Amino acid sequence: PRPDDTLPLDFAAGNKAKDASASPPRAPSPAPTTTPAAPADGPAVLTLIDASGFIFRAFHALPGLTTSKGLPTNAVLGFSRMLLKTLRELAPTHVALCFDKDSRRGRLEIDPQYKANRAETPEDLTVQFDLIRKVAGVLNVPVLEVAGWEADDVIGTLTVRALERGLRVRVVTSDKDFVQLIDGNVELYDPVQDRRVGRAEAVEKFGVQPEQMCDYLSLVGDASDNVPKVPGLGPKTAVELLAQFGSVEKLLSRLAEVKKPKIREALAASVDQIARAQRLVRFKTDLDLPVALDDLARRPIHAAEARALFTELEFFKLIQEMPTVAPAEAPASTGLATDLAALFAIAKAARASGGVALAAAYEGLATAAKPIGLALAVADGTAWYVPLSQSTGPRASEADLAEALGPMLADAKVKKQGHDLKAVSHLLARVGVDLAGVDGDVELLSYLLNPSRKEHALGDLARERLGLELPASPAPPGRGKQKRSLADVPPEAAAGVYGAWARATARLAPQLWEEAEQVGLAHVARDLELPLVPVLARMERVGIRVDVPALAEISHRVDAAVRERLEAIKTLAGHEVNVGSPSQLAHVLFDELGLPVIKRGKTGPSTDQEVLEKLADQHPLPRAILEYRNVAKLKSTYLDTLPGLIAADGRVHTTFNQAAAATGRLSSTDPNLQNIPIRTELGREIRRAFVADPGWKLVSADYSQIELRILAHISGDPGLVQAFAEGADVHTRTAAEVFGVKPGEVTDDQRRAAKMVNYGIAYGLSAHGLAARLAIPVEEAAGIIERYFQRYSGIHEYLVQTVQKARKTGFVETLFGRRRLMPELGSPIRSVAMAAERAAINMPIQGTAADLVKLAMLQVDRALTERKLEARMLLQVHDELVFEAPGGEVAAVQALAREVMSGVRELKVPLVVDVGAGRSWAEAH
Repeated sequence: PRPDDTLPLDFAAGNKAKDASASPPRAPSPAPTTTPAAPADGPAVLTLIDASGFIFRAFHALPGLTTSKGLPTNAVLGFSRMLLKTLRELAPTHVALCFDKDSRRGRLEIDPQYKANRAETPEDLTVQFDLIRKVAGVLNVPVLEVAGWEADDVIGTLTVRALERGLRVRVVTSDKDFVQLIDGNVELYDPVQDRRVGRAEAVEKFGVQPEQMCDYLSLVGDASDNVPKVPGLGPKTAVELLAQFGSVEKLLSRLAEVKKPKIREALAASVDQIARAQRLVRFKTDLDLPVALDDLARRPIHAAEARALFTELEFFKLIQEMPTVAPAEAPASTGLATDLAALFAIAKAARASGGVALAAAYEGLATAAKPIGLALAVADGTAWYVPLSQSTGPRASEADLAEALGPMLADAKVKKQGHDLKAVSHLLARVGVDLAGVDGDVELLSYLLNPSRKEHALGDLARERLGLELPASPAPPGRGKQKRSLADVPPEAAAGVYGAWARATARLAPQLWEEAEQVGLAHVARDLELPLVPVLARMERVGIRVDVPALAEISHRVDAAVRERLEAIKTLAGHEVNVGSPSQLAHVLFDELGLPVIKRGKTGPSTDQEVLEKLADQHPLPRAILEYRNVAKLKSTYLDTLPGLIAADGRVHTTFNQAAAATGRLSSTDPNLQNIPIRTELGREIRRAFVADPGWKLVSADYSQIELRILAHISGDPGLVQAFAEGADVHTRTAAEVFGVKPGEVTDDQRRAAKMVNYGIAYGLSAHGLAARLAIPVEEAAGIIERYFQRYSGIHEYLVQTVQKARKTGFVETLFGRRRLMPELGSPIRSVAMAAERAAINMPIQGTAADLVKLAMLQVDRALTERKLEARMLLQVHDELVFEAPGGEVAAVQALAREVMSGVRELKVPLVVDVGAGRSWAEAH
């Protein structure tokens, strides 16, 4: 601040009136590339931020985000991002956040109907207000508010006082009401449009001068604030009248000069209303604000506190955008190891220490990554970096690394720590080294302790558990064609980063192991997750072959199917429709066709899948849109992307993610092979493109009804256990019991309803949900569920007891002891708590299924090796394992898979495995 900025501002003096959270919140639109520059030399600029605008826009623009503890955070995240962006790009010298506080009270004395049409603040927004204030605190931005008045009045008062002191003012808002403040030294900055709004821009948009804005609003009204308009008078007429008379006061004093009789009569009849509207829309500018300019000077954020708060809120990506914080301790040096003697010395130190922590530097997808370097650290904090592909400076040869470090890295007795050791194993495999002794993968250990957490990044874990700020990845500057390779980073710089990562991993692993032991999760890590790392790594490196000509032929046919469905939509609608536009679809369905609005979203009538399915019985267009969406999604997800993912060996190498799903299930990416539907023709077509090598076949082994069998085991319900023990068609048996008929008399609709209930119960299916799926009245669905629970009382008891136990202990667990924390059960927001109940019911079932499949993978992998078979495991997709076997081994692999998978764990009901084989995945399943 310059010397004249230190003059005290006495904001306790007097002035005039209004309120505003006026304009309805809107989602941010794409921003122009231009950004307002920081103020030029001259008087300081007081930047005033309409906090309510930020909050409501963030809440409505972002999806319903929650932390792993069930705390809603979408408004907090959006607010934080907008505030940080404002501070970064506008670079204010003085700044304040202005909040509403019991804000309607002041104007309700003027008009009891003021904002009477506003809905109550959503519950999941209300609980975020305190967090938003905490964000303002850690970002060190002053918060100003006055009970009974709105942020608009606080901003109006500050503006008047600042102008009296010769300061310029910038108001950050998208609310049109603030136009009334604009003059030569006051401008608005619209964060939605990313542009300044001065006098010229305001006149261009509204057609009136800023000082006429209150008069304009008193004539045209403001529906969002329930400020009435003059009947029959629209914006165009209001602009014309103000251009002719200059003000409302002069207009009303010269009504005889108004040419249109209806307008003249309406104005004459609305004199009191107009006067009241003027008082409502005009800002109050004489609030008591005992604050000085020095109090509003921009000060540095409280970086450490901000990082701690954002960590608590799980805003991990936002933390990466924060200014760096000095490490909690002086960084230790990392030695460079480039010759054979140094590498042998590292191997000796690792063996003496009993373990080594690893951090890999590589570029590209892990299975085909280019090795850049490898960092190693031992327990005493000593670390080394082995540069392999740096373009400058000394480096080691891959052969030397394999010779000197290979035996130690392949020795299971030397425990290995790391973050995502599967990726490390891929790098080592590229240089001919096997990785064994996987012991402390800190990503997996953190995941086991809190599987609902969205990320388990090494930097976040170090910050939370060690109080240590790790250096960022040494990615070189430049983008696109100008971006250089990681290999261009000098070895010394790479050593500092990856050495610090390896040291942090060595410190984190014992902490995480100790906590896992304390809560009873260590055996899940030792028996399931860590042994699975090398198995998944081999599967990823093997990949699965893709029949490129077959894929191209399928893609060609699907292109035609997409065009065909678009043409059908055009015919049914009677004109072209942008199927990707929800607003256009809503207009066609509800305005043109007159179909009923089933539910509304934040931006209007919903056109989601549930709505379209309900409307499909009333008109063929919704069904055509659903068919188009299904085909288009599969086309974009698989047919359009698979060709680019095929490696030089003709195979795709998906990445299996262990630390992703809260239930313990694996997921896959690049490509995602978990979501190819097996029951649709197009899904089966896509699976036909995945094939075996010539002379080999694919073998599919799929657990039959595994989750329902687990439900029978966990609940112990006699009826369900007996049905599986007898090998009966469980859905037919259920239908007979629920509908009171003999099994031979069960109709297709009854069996379908029973199947829906059998599977839906594990997901907390409600009567409304069942009614929607079966297209039956809610009362009928409720009756089906009630009869189901009467007959299968053990299942009902399981549902009740599981939720009760979870409320008491704070977690649910699988048969193997895998846990999921359930703090959301205590959420004050009913929808969050109800969703948590459904998750609590489902997790022990789906999680146990995931554990069974993982255990089966380990045992099948071991059996393939012990029996010296060439066959290899390729994929795991939900409850299915896919193998590739030479023609002569197909029968043996089928028998092995059935034997091992069905006997992996003894349950109260038999585990049944369906096995098939064929040239393609579709034929095998």
